[in-house]
Amino acid sequence: MSELLNQAKALAPEIVRWRRHIHENPEVSAVLPNTCAYVAAELRSMGYEPYDVGGGVVAMLDGDPDGKVILLRGDMDALPMTEESGEPFASKTPHAAPTCGHDPHTAMLLGAAKLLMDNKEKVKGRVKFMFQPGEEGYNGCKNMIADGLLEAPHVDAAFGMHSASAVEQKTGTVLYSNGSYAASADAFKVTVHGKGAHGASPEDGIDPINIITHIHLALQTINSRERVQREPLILTIGQIIAGDACNIIPESGYFTGTIRTFNQQVREHAKRRFVEIVNGVCATFGGWAEIEWTTEMAPTINDPVITPELLGYIRELVGEENMAEVPASMGSEDFSEVLLHVPGTYLNLSFGSKDEGYLFGGHHPKIRHNEDALPIGSAIYAQVAMEWLQHNC
Repeated sequence: MSELLNQAKALAPEIVRWRRHIHENPEVSAVLPNTCAYVAAELRSMGYEPYDVGGGVVAMLDGDPDGKVILLRGDMDALPMTEESGEPFASKTPHAAPTCGHDPHTAMLLGAAKLLMDNKEKVKGRVKFMFQPGEEGYNGCKNMIADGLLEAPHVDAAFGMHSASAVEQKTGTVLYSNGSYAASADAFKVTVHGKGAHGASPEDGIDPINIITHIHLALQTINSRERVQREPLILTIGQIIAGDACNIIPESGYFTGTIRTFNQQVREHAKRRFVEIVNGVCATFGGWAEIEWTTEMAPTINDPVITPELLGYIRELVGEENMAEVPASMGSEDFSEVLLHVPGTYLNLSFGSKDEGYLFGGHHPKIRHNEDALPIGSAIYAQVAMEWLQHNC
């Protein structure tokens, strides 16, 4: 076992303490005042000088002030739901639960910050720690980038991890994908305007429900007849809202959903055709539409050059037997916004397999995480930073 992994395991009680505090006190959205204050205080106790960037917390470690910069990222926000895990440290915040693993993400990155500070003389460059709010559809990554995250100093490489429960691989296994890691996610809200009327006199109105029904059917042709068949595309309408009474044709209604794909050209085509079809069907029936893209998230693509290099450093730490290549996910991840600007890698770390009794995955109210993976994650963050800087100084 490597010295770095030994150090991380010795730090495990502290990492667990961080994780449980964040788990018990989750906050939702891109504004996380208590979480940010907690993270900043812990960083200051290690000797860092954290500062705000786009609502998140950033800290720098200057092993060699003239060296290159690698960014390590962990997200901090929770989901607006009620936890049902049964853990003794379950969320105390009403309608907020860390059911996507952002508490271990933050704790692992704090652990890496401690490990790297303790080994500062071995760091042949600079490490920028990114503690991000608003990953769950609140443009947290975009906000931090817009506020200068990737500059002052300029970031040369980036790395991040996500916890994974209810997977096939045992706790501590690194789950990686070459190329695509996660799909894009373009969330939409479309409001269709018609003309209200009595249900007994439909000829006096323009029925938005009828228009939405035809739009729903027409949109399916993007996937079935226009998509390049070797490229996955999912267009989901998850919500249709219209009307208040059984005998009234409403003035308007709306529907929401997402478009997901791994391919940027397919993404652009699907979004363009979505707008054309919505407007075309509305015009056919005499209505009109307002189209709002509520979230626009690029596909997460691991850099083809740096990814094999970083995986090699991780393999040296955890062993080949704890590495597993897995298919890309049709879920989404806003670390993609960093990877649009900086070469980097994003992967998963198993926090419990089904065989180990971890039966529920991300966004499920009963999800649990095996805390044995926490020090492994901290060591991986630190290993990636130290080795990449050593070999690219």
